[in-house]
Amino acid sequence: MTGNRYKYDVAFSFLTQDEPLATQLNDLLQDRVRTFLYSKKQGEIAGTDGEKTFNLVFAEQSRLVVVLYRKGWGQTPWTRIEETAIRNRAHEHGYDFAIFIPLDESPAVPKWLPRTQIWVGLKRWGLAGAASVIEARIEELGGEPHEETVQERATRLDRSMKFDATRKQFLHSEEGVNAANKEFQGLCSELERLIASVNDAAASVSLELKATPRLIVILGLRHGLSVHWHFRYSNTLEEAELDLTLWDGHPPTPDFIELLEKPRKLMTTRFTFDLLPTGQVCWFSASPDRRGYATKELACFILKYYMDHAQER
Repeated sequence: MTGNRYKYDVAFSFLTQDEPLATQLNDLLQDRVRTFLYSKKQGEIAGTDGEKTFNLVFAEQSRLVVVLYRKGWGQTPWTRIEETAIRNRAHEHGYDFAIFIPLDESPAVPKWLPRTQIWVGLKRWGLAGAASVIEARIEELGGEPHEETVQERATRLDRSMKFDATRKQFLHSEEGVNAANKEFQGLCSELERLIASVNDAAASVSLELKATPRLIVILGLRHGLSVHWHFRYSNTLEEAELDLTLWDGHPPTPDFIELLEKPRKLMTTRFTFDLLPTGQVCWFSASPDRRGYATKELACFILKYYMDHAQER
């Protein structure tokens, strides 16, 4: 499709772990422009040749393509198809139709993307700012976002209110507490797996993990790290938090050893357990950007955090 005859104003490309973020951006835009988000379009895709459909969406049918980019994008079956479609389209028409939003801790975009190509820093702009940048780019490309009607605004408000009620019920239930405990155990398992791979990959690094049902301790570098899951009640996550703390010395672990010297706390980062509009659970940082992490993603963050800070004096 050419000219103004695009089926979609914007299509999102992302890894599975970033679907919650894509969903939030989609929700901010879908009442003003035509969006393509795979999870919202399953009915249209069902029964079609998935590879052909995705290729058409990103190569021809979308006025703008937004890529939520992190390491690994372009290497999964679906994002590989989307990357190929984007690069083939750019070969013919340039990259004006694409916006990349880097999501890794150290922002990066693909090496093949021209340096002059637009990309959005989510930490700087936030979700609402990113949505505004996307909408402005759609207009620059000839799209015509329409003013949200009262009815559309009411529909968006209705979605928000229904989710708020669902979220509140989940967070104040045994189901929510059980889900959080299960994810904490999953975090422990993923940290064990990653530590084994780190020890295999780096001869001079030898990390060790100790764990109880509520506490994970990581050792092996100058300082120690504790990951402590605090929850007080069996039927609500009120006041529950996950503390990531770096210690000068061995972290306090009464279940493991009796320490001769009291360790000194160096720095702490906190996370809370929450529910996303997609139905997925997530760990949110308490920092101003309130970034969300899936459990496997949080395990990667924790080990990088430890290796970045554990050798500091």
